[in-house]
Amino acid sequence: MVTEVIMPKLGQTMEEGKIERWLKKEGDSVEKGDVLLEVTTDKATLEVESYGSGILRKIIIGGGETVPVTAVIGYIAEEGEQLPEVQEKPQEEMAVKTEERARYEAGPKEEPLPGKKVKASPLAKKIAVEKGIDLGNVKGTGPGGRITKEDVLAAVSGGGGAAAAGLSPMRKAIAEQMSRSKREIPHYYLTAEVDMSEVSKKRASLSVSFTPIIIKAVAQALSESPQVNAHWQESGIKTFSEVNIGIAVALEEGLIVPVLRDAQKKTVQEISAEVKVLAAKAKEKKLSVEEYSGATFTISNLGMFGIESFVPIINPPQVGILGIGAIEKKCVAVDGKVEIRPRMKFTLSVDHRAVDGAVAAQFLKRLRAILETANVA
Repeated sequence: MVTEVIMPKLGQTMEEGKIERWLKKEGDSVEKGDVLLEVTTDKATLEVESYGSGILRKIIIGGGETVPVTAVIGYIAEEGEQLPEVQEKPQEEMAVKTEERARYEAGPKEEPLPGKKVKASPLAKKIAVEKGIDLGNVKGTGPGGRITKEDVLAAVSGGGGAAAAGLSPMRKAIAEQMSRSKREIPHYYLTAEVDMSEVSKKRASLSVSFTPIIIKAVAQALSESPQVNAHWQESGIKTFSEVNIGIAVALEEGLIVPVLRDAQKKTVQEISAEVKVLAAKAKEKKLSVEEYSGATFTISNLGMFGIESFVPIINPPQVGILGIGAIEKKCVAVDGKVEIRPRMKFTLSVDHRAVDGAVAAQFLKRLRAILETANVA
């Protein structure tokens, strides 16, 4: 039986994927479950397994190409089995199908000079749109002077035209998700300041950073505030008993949010170890789909950059996100005396469709109480 190898949809926001490399070559035997190739999505670089057994008879799309989800990129079959007809230039066919989307993402492009007709392949046109290349300035080497993909790439590397910085799949996904969030979610914001003296002592005794202690405290507070540990859905508000905390990690090309599952059940030391593993995998783009999906609440920490406070944007369908600022030593009044204490500000962004102000304030009050007593395990 002939098995199609397709570009899988590896995440809710994924619309296309880039084939990094094939780990099997044409003619190799393949068993169901074998890793066939590596694909880069808007979130990570992931391994794609085979859904069938046989021989990898045909690779249609090679490494380095970006294709839409569900596109056929290869065939697995037994020797002698008839394969479907494959076009010699499948990349160009897909370029035609996605040309309108490419125009939208890249914005207006320069038109050739009046009276000057430009002959170019669909793929060459697509690349020119993405790279901001004026095809009127590119010399074609194809039949009849037709501009090919190679001609446009040569113009890019040689500075032929004003090349615009393209958006990575990750940056596109972030732009779409955050724009949607600000358009659709009625945000409101609550800021509180907490005395971190007891947490500082706890940190020293446990030999961990501040982050896992804060995560544990948030998890405990969320367990007592299910309305904040929730998703907004058109059919209603879905609350969760498990606390799956997304932890924003900055990458060169954007932001990814690996998920610490069942944080309310883990110790501070377990959280510390798991966060390190997730952060390392995120930076290497090696997270599995399960490791960056399913968060019920998100924490974004910019304290290490010296940021005192900031207002984060909610990641839908979640109804809240907590922005953590820097811990700073401040003069405060304690029992009628002035003392220097480590203080930290945090700002909660909340979806007013799902959570009223009093509920969100109660959550912050409980979180502050947990942190100021360092009552975490």
